[in-house]
Amino acid sequence: MTEIGLFLVLFVALFVGWAMGRKNPTKKNKQTKKSIPTDYFRGLNHLLNDQHSEAIDAFVDSLEVNSDTFDIHLTLGNLFRKKGEIQKAINIHQNLLARPEISQREMRMVQLELASDFMSAGLLDRAGRLLLNMASTSRKTEFQPKILTLLVDLYEFEQSWDKAIQIGSELIKEAPTKKEIKRLAHFHCEMAQELQKKEQWKQSFQYYKQALEVDSSCVRASIGAADVLNSQGRYRDAIKELKHAAEQDPEFISIIIPKLKECYQKVWGSGGYIKFLQEQNQKKPSTALIMALVQHYMETDKDYAEMFLVEQLRLHPTIKGFKELISLQLADSQGYNQQHLVVLFELIDQLVQAKHKYQCRQCGFPGHQLHWQCPSCKNWGVVKPIHGLEGE
Repeated sequence: MTEIGLFLVLFVALFVGWAMGRKNPTKKNKQTKKSIPTDYFRGLNHLLNDQHSEAIDAFVDSLEVNSDTFDIHLTLGNLFRKKGEIQKAINIHQNLLARPEISQREMRMVQLELASDFMSAGLLDRAGRLLLNMASTSRKTEFQPKILTLLVDLYEFEQSWDKAIQIGSELIKEAPTKKEIKRLAHFHCEMAQELQKKEQWKQSFQYYKQALEVDSSCVRASIGAADVLNSQGRYRDAIKELKHAAEQDPEFISIIIPKLKECYQKVWGSGGYIKFLQEQNQKKPSTALIMALVQHYMETDKDYAEMFLVEQLRLHPTIKGFKELISLQLADSQGYNQQHLVVLFELIDQLVQAKHKYQCRQCGFPGHQLHWQCPSCKNWGVVKPIHGLEGE
């Protein structure tokens, strides 16, 4: 058990002793001793023998449910759930609900904890029924935001995006936090993506636009809308969406560039595309921008392309840029120089392939592909391309 868990056990022990000591403060010591249940001493014995789980069980048994002990029962139930002992948590919370003396407010608190128990146990149907019942009977109360948040968590886990959107929309009216607004926008994007796979372009585009109405900074929605427009042959409109995505978050430029290049080639050629790259590289240089410009310059002036790359690497050194420089040098090398460059290129290439391309800005989770929802911390829109020497 962690130090926090041990502290909680000790706190419970002291609390029980205090609660029993204040029951009848005017009675004699002999009478007080008789009122102390044997479960309390059994718990102390387990605690002294480092049997922490058994100690908690014993203290729970010794605790009567009343206004003084309600909070500690609730805390113990939460402790069991966090330890993975879900059934014990459920038993404690159901026992609290069965007590007729608890108030309406206390009952709502217990129901919320019980819903969390059911979700942790995978009993999603029971959690859903309990939360929906609470949502219909607890409107305009302090508990409504928490109820709606748990419902959104539930529908997100089930990937029921339409229900998640419905409840999430209610939630941001009650409690419009930045996290929930961002999450709701991504729910719209998930719906749009499902429709996109079915080639239902109009409905998919509408969901992407709704995502932007919820969160104007949702770069995923702009990129997704551009993909839909590209599929419909609306290349000019797609270009506008992709440029807007670059303004929303320049860190996604490595994803935007190949899509933008494809659209420009189908309508206007490379002129506007190169101008965009140059402007973006002046604002916020990255390996993706530099490499795209080098590839363009190589078509007309190889020497200038190499000089440009060297200059950019001095200002913004990256492993990927160094790999590109070696590749350019290889084309003009011969003999031993070429052999040495090949070895160096292969080593750098292995290093690049081994490095992660994306990282969660919330928990640090690294990956080789982009996840709009972090697989580790489950937050939305926090995984981005890595920048710096080992990235962009």
